[in-house]
Amino acid sequence: MTRLRYKGRASPATLYDCLNAYITIAGTIKPRPGTVVDTNLPPGTKGLVAHNGKHHVFSHVPVAMTDERYVNVVLRHPSNPDTAIRAIHFAKPFMGYLYVVAAFEDGTQWHYWAEELDPWEADTIYIPGERVFPTVINGYAYKATRAGSPSPVWAASVQRAVNDVIEPTVSNGYEYVCISVTGANPISGTTEPDWPTEEGATVTETSYGDSDPVPPTTGDDGIYYDTGKIDDRYKNPGGSLPNPWEQIP
Repeated sequence: MTRLRYKGRASPATLYDCLNAYITIAGTIKPRPGTVVDTNLPPGTKGLVAHNGKHHVFSHVPVAMTDERYVNVVLRHPSNPDTAIRAIHFAKPFMGYLYVVAAFEDGTQWHYWAEELDPWEADTIYIPGERVFPTVINGYAYKATRAGSPSPVWAASVQRAVNDVIEPTVSNGYEYVCISVTGANPISGTTEPDWPTEEGATVTETSYGDSDPVPPTTGDDGIYYDTGKIDDRYKNPGGSLPNPWEQIP
């Protein structure tokens, strides 16, 4: 490349300036990678970062992407979802997901960690709180919520009857139906059972610590007491009800 000038005009064999390109041995000019327009991004998208074999752009509302190589990630303002993104100051993979710093039109900046979720699948049991992406990405994730009102939580020494429905003290996404009891006055035990989570599984609860019946005894007051074993058998019907989904940003 030379900046020399000859009288009348520049020599056709010289190059005055070259930006983002190079000269081949044959004397031709080749643009460097990255200078060719790859696609036209839809209006309203901001930023661009490569991650997991895709190009990711950002917006405050879902934007349809016509090029399958590009993914739109929705970043919503925490208090005003209608506020548009003014600029993306930072976007880089961090611990497997994109860490993004977005500036909004109201002058605020917010930090996001854009997790990537599995797509929704048919005939699948989802526990409340689990999140999925739709099979056709629209910029949102969805969280499974409870289909109905909560049932009573298990407690010790509570009267039991067939068809009673309870939930574990630590929720595991299932509820349990009492399908059988024994004894004149069946009650729950003093120790909470280990609740199974397999579809259709059962668990047996006893009000004593052993599995053998305890023979009747007579108290010091001469009154006869029936201290026989009391069983509660619970069947787990979890997953038989549809899961409503709550949209989350």
